Order: sequence, then C-alpha cells, then structure tokens
Amino acid sequence: MPTATIPAAVSGSSVGWRNYPFPYYQTIGPNGLPMTILPPMPPLIMPAVLVPISVQNAPAPNGGNFGLAGPLPRGGFPAIHPQAGGVKKKVDPARVSQLVTFGDRLFRGGNTRKAEERYEQAVRANPNSAAPRVRLAQLALVRGQYSLAADHLRTAQAAEPGWITNGDDIQSIYSEPADFAKQIARLESHLQAKPGDRDAWLVLGAQWYLSGRTQKAADIFLRLSDRQPDSTLEAFLEASRSVEPALVR
Repeated sequence: MPTATIPAAVSGSSVGWRNYPFPYYQTIGPNGLPMTILPPMPPLIMPAVLVPISVQNAPAPNGGNFGLAGPLPRGGFPAIHPQAGGVKKKVDPARVSQLVTFGDRLFRGGNTRKAEERYEQAVRANPNSAAPRVRLAQLALVRGQYSLAADHLRTAQAAEPGWITNGDDIQSIYSEPADFAKQIARLESHLQAKPGDRDAWLVLGAQWYLSGRTQKAADIFLRLSDRQPDSTLEAFLEASRSVEPALVR
C-alpha cells in the first residue's frame, strides 16, 4: 500500500509540532508511526570573524595598498608633503645668478646644449626669475625657433612682471657683437620671407629693445599692437614709452 504524504505548513510551523525554520513534510513510516521529513539543510554560515592583518597589506582609502613598497619605515607613515603652491620653495638668488653666469659662459663658447641645462636648472631653482627664461629665448633664436623664443619671452613676463625695464643688454651673452648681428640678420631674412610671422616680429622687437635700440623696437611694437592682444607685447610697448616717450604716441 503506498505511503501517504501530508504537507505541513510551509511557513515553518504546524499546530502541535515544534517550529522549523524551513518547510517540512509529515508521513507514515514503515513501522506505521508518524515521521517528519525535513528538506536538505543549507550550508552552515559561520559568523564573521575579524582577522588582524599587517599594515603592509591593508587597503588604502583610495583603493591602493599602503604596503606596495614593502614594510613601513620605523616611526610609522611617512610625512605627506603639501601640493605645489601650498608651501613656497626657498629661493637662493646667489645660486640662480651663478647658474645663469655659467650658462652665459657656455653660450659664448658655443656649447648651447650645456648652456641650456644651466638655464633650465636656474628656472627650477627660481621659477619666478625672468633672466634664465630670456636666455632660453636666445637659444631658441640661435636655433631658428622663433615661436619658441617668443613663448620664452612670454613666460619670462608671466614669471617676473616688470623685468623688461631692468633687463640686461642681451648682446653681452654673445662672444662678439658680430655673432649677435648674425642672428638678427637671419631673423630679418625670415621675416622678409614670412612677414606674417607675428612671433618672429615680437622676438625681433625684443632683440632691438634689449640691446638698446629702443626706437627700432618701438616701431615694431606699434605695428603689432593693432593686432590680437598680447600682454608681453604691451609690456614691451609700455617700456618703450618710458624710455622714448616721444617715439610712442
């Protein structure tokens, strides 16, 4: 005779029976006595246990890992340095002047690569100094990179506004006046071929002004002033007015 199966309450309980957390069934066993059949039990879920881990393996808040570089040094976490601009870098004017002087000597000797390294070191030593940037503009001039030369002049003005009125005679970094004249002649030839090169015109005007030819410089700056705005051009133009007020109206 087949055994009859009577389902109990699937909500987990049945009147007169103990409570079960899962559905169960009641049936008659082979011995004629009632028996309860439970469904397979799910795997036992172990309670969470906090396991200590080393700091080297702890996940960093930003998703990284504090221990990527190995164990921490003695004394705990290394100091966090402020971002650029948070703390002003200490400037050594003597060091900057020394680097510029070394660069000028190398420039006169024709070693432009080493001169460039010294000027760039001076820029890093004092980002607010115009002198090394003006020298970098001269290197670009010698290499025929007139747009780059103009950019260096613009960064010089941005780094140290007002430097133009206190600038050194740019010819002094050349070993001979003829060397400077040669670069000016090349630049003028370039402008004859490309008269619309505004950067080259700015460089030529700057060369004339920084070598004491303020009248020639003023003529160039006036011609450029009716075009697109340029703060460096305006600074040269204003400096020209202060030197030769009758030349610039």
